[in-house]
Amino acid sequence: MIIAIPLLLGWLSFLIYGIVLLRASKHRKTGITLITLFFAPIVFSALMMWYMDYDKIDCYMNASDQSRCTLENNWEY
Repeated sequence: MIIAIPLLLGWLSFLIYGIVLLRASKHRKTGITLITLFFAPIVFSALMMWYMDYDKIDCYMNASDQSRCTLENNWEY
């Protein structure tokens, strides 16, 4: 938790400072890069959650015997 707060503030500063640099015409590319670095983890997390197989995870977590969790029985336990 001690390291999470400074990490979150540093990550949030990508968005704030990126918007400030977008307004300065001299450093527009740097601003776009910082905003991209801000949104990259959000997009990556959303894509990973989109492709996650929740039925398989549910079967593995709730089954008494994980060997019964197969595609043939449609991940039923």
